Amino acid sequence: MYDVIVLGGGPGGNKAAELAARNGLKTVMIEKARLGGTCLNRGCIPTKAYFARIIGGHGTIEEMWNHKEQIVEKLNSGISTLMKMSGVEVVLGTGKIISTGETQIVEVQTSEGIRQIEGRNLIIATGARSLAMEFEGADLPGIITGDYAVTYPELWKYPDCEEVKSVAVIGAGVIAVELAVLLRRMGKEVTILKHSDQVLRRADKDVKKKLIQSLKKMKITMVDYFAPEKALLEGEQVKVCGTTPKGAVDINCDRLILASSMIPILDGYGLEDSAIEYSKKGIKVDKHMETNVPGVYAIGDVTGGMMLAHLAEYHGLSAIEHILGREYVINPDHVPWCVFCDPEIAVAGITEDEAEARNISVKVARAYFLGNGMAQALNNTDGFVKVIASQEDDRLLGVHIIGPEASSLIGEAALAVAQGMKAKDVARTIHPHPTLTECFKDALFRLEEDS
Repeated sequence: MYDVIVLGGGPGGNKAAELAARNGLKTVMIEKARLGGTCLNRGCIPTKAYFARIIGGHGTIEEMWNHKEQIVEKLNSGISTLMKMSGVEVVLGTGKIISTGETQIVEVQTSEGIRQIEGRNLIIATGARSLAMEFEGADLPGIITGDYAVTYPELWKYPDCEEVKSVAVIGAGVIAVELAVLLRRMGKEVTILKHSDQVLRRADKDVKKKLIQSLKKMKITMVDYFAPEKALLEGEQVKVCGTTPKGAVDINCDRLILASSMIPILDGYGLEDSAIEYSKKGIKVDKHMETNVPGVYAIGDVTGGMMLAHLAEYHGLSAIEHILGREYVINPDHVPWCVFCDPEIAVAGITEDEAEARNISVKVARAYFLGNGMAQALNNTDGFVKVIASQEDDRLLGVHIIGPEASSLIGEAALAVAQGMKAKDVARTIHPHPTLTECFKDALFRLEEDS
């Protein structure tokens, strides 16, 4: 009898299993494919390996694919080692929930046959996949889903990638924007086919405006309010046909990437035959990540909402703390997120529009990287830091960065927002010179000047 069964070996499952075992709980983790999940094998890590070469200039594009493969293998091996060192038993196979209640039972189809595993607690961490788009020809050769796009040698492996000259991407979220920018910086002709006139739906309005300017400057074509109707092959190219409010639009490209959305994986592991409540949006959980069935938890992408690898890890922490009789509750307003495009984008806290919707009176200030010494030294001055604080008590509510190394800068902001720090106190914390962090400090001081 195990104390904890973890179903899924992605970032959330790995962290939950590690924490459980290190706290003395007998733990088993079930994974049907490769440890690390989408994030490590075909998501966050591969795209950042490409980003470092294509945009960061760290190494050549010719060696990019091999570099990515080495990183993935190294980290995959590292997770296996971590599980062993933590005392987690890893079972490779397809798990199916057989029974839930006082005892949770999962049946696993392994290479050696069927194994039945029993435990006091079950944590479901099965992740998400690209939303299947329903239009004629969506499964034709040359059409790739967003969650597998980074694994195609014809897009990223030299010299294969030189054969692809043009790419269209359906979607305008994080995955779509990151892929579009990377491919454009590789010299491809790129078209973004958007469902609306927006990009990055959850981003601050000023950040979105700046991003659209940057995409246009890169000569990325954008088609607003595009509804795909069918795709067909014309020689070696894909022709995607759709409509907009202005009429019919046909796009010819060498490859079409479907990256409109990610959806929770809710099939294939017995959820439909269990008493666990869920909808197409995901498995329903409380603030401790526990489902309606006591002792059964769900974490990460499978719960819907923000689909972020780091959030999945903290979901795992919340679940394990509850199992141990302690409490760690996540405030959604405090979850930072990043977009690795050019320039980078990073966010902590709420936007101006969200504050207005909640009737919170705020003060806002900006500082531009153009006036920052380190940004000038790096010859990377495009972008700004925007800060939002409560008019009533000066609490820092939101920080929105678009510019150099935004993803590295957001950590300080995330801490300040999560701890409810006053903007004045953060501003008067001495920031070293010359660094990009001074741009954050300058924006905070301008809050005082403007108020």
